[in-house]
Amino acid sequence: MRFRRFPWLLAALALASGCAAPRVADPRAPEAQDWGRSAIYEVFVRDFSPSGDFDGLIAGLERIEYVGTDVVWLMPIHPIGVLNRKGPLGSAYSNTDYRAINPDFGTAADFRELVQAVHARGMKLILDWVPNHTGWDHVWVQEHPDWYVRDAAGSLTPPRDAEGNLTDWTDVAQLDYRNPAMRKAMIAAMRWWLEEFDIDGFRVDVAGFVPDDFFREAIPELRAAGADLLLAEWGDLDMHELGFDLTYAWSSYARLKDVWKGGPADAFIAGELEELRAMPAGGLRLRFVTNHDETAWDAPPVTLFGGPAGARAAFAAMALLPGTPLIYNGQEVESPQKLGLFVKEPVAWDQPGADGARAFYRHVIALSRTHPAFAGHDLEAVATDAPSDVIAFRRGHAIVLVNPRPRPARVTLSGVSVEGARELLYGGRQQGSAIVLQAHGALVLELPR
Repeated sequence: MRFRRFPWLLAALALASGCAAPRVADPRAPEAQDWGRSAIYEVFVRDFSPSGDFDGLIAGLERIEYVGTDVVWLMPIHPIGVLNRKGPLGSAYSNTDYRAINPDFGTAADFRELVQAVHARGMKLILDWVPNHTGWDHVWVQEHPDWYVRDAAGSLTPPRDAEGNLTDWTDVAQLDYRNPAMRKAMIAAMRWWLEEFDIDGFRVDVAGFVPDDFFREAIPELRAAGADLLLAEWGDLDMHELGFDLTYAWSSYARLKDVWKGGPADAFIAGELEELRAMPAGGLRLRFVTNHDETAWDAPPVTLFGGPAGARAAFAAMALLPGTPLIYNGQEVESPQKLGLFVKEPVAWDQPGADGARAFYRHVIALSRTHPAFAGHDLEAVATDAPSDVIAFRRGHAIVLVNPRPRPARVTLSGVSVEGARELLYGGRQQGSAIVLQAHGALVLELPR
């Protein structure tokens, strides 16, 4: 896969040499990975197991591996601030020390054991990193008070958003990126986790709140220290130009919900095609129908999309697009739990029908990661006689059809013969040109070749 990275560096090299910019190696890993053939599992350590610690996560790695994901993303594992905290346990995104571990989760030795256990299964591990703000009682507040933004009265202040509006994140204080010493300390802390614990990268919280020039400085250093995967929690495509591998498909998630609420189904793929045309080379979207924010503030998929069938259809529609699928903390057993961010609520793994649900998510992820039809980053809209009611798109020699409605649909395709096509989700062969989709049903047809 080709990556368009660091145009400022290429320009500098060209000016220095007096000739055209040379080809340079990708600044990430020695062997650049196509993250479109991966899948990520997000873990809230507090809720993943009854013990809510690294030992509980190690014991549950088999279920993460079973669903087919190959990257484990840990929500922040640092100690949580007490001053101005929200809820009884506070937010994992309000930390007190970038180089420390929440004692509720375990010790440094326990974390090292977790990283080794993940690697032993052939998976990678990335940490959630919060560079924009810290808890009000972070060690830097006392040691380096000049590293924080101050209000007119000289006091710490909650963060402002990318448009300059004050947020309601009253449990955290805004860091000041005008301070060069703070920037160097932030990069050093990130490198420390890569070098000391052999983690594989980061998911960067609210990346768009942090100045672009920080990432231009930081990302080459992180790559040199061993960061294979960098995921930006942001939707702007210019994050890929800064060096991030993945960005959030929030726009896709919004479009999918609109379709489920009765909006035109063909608008979903139309929006995806527009985004893909604008995507920088090498950039990919993180494909989700939930994550820790959506489950906590919106609703889990089994509720949001109208039951188990709707949750599975929505996942198929999203996960089989170009990009990297995400599973969040028990999503694969279709629990209706909201898993709030400021409390402890262990995942109820023994949901009715959990085995069948797991098998479905495993199968979809396997298609996205291993089937030849989904190997590229191509996408085509497929014309049908039910454009408002059926999501239809083509990847390679496979057609994906999803019914977002709570009623059966009968659809025929234009310009594509599906007679004899093999159905990849449930098995069997397509007979005739008319395709029947159950209420909230999904089909993946492998076209004859």
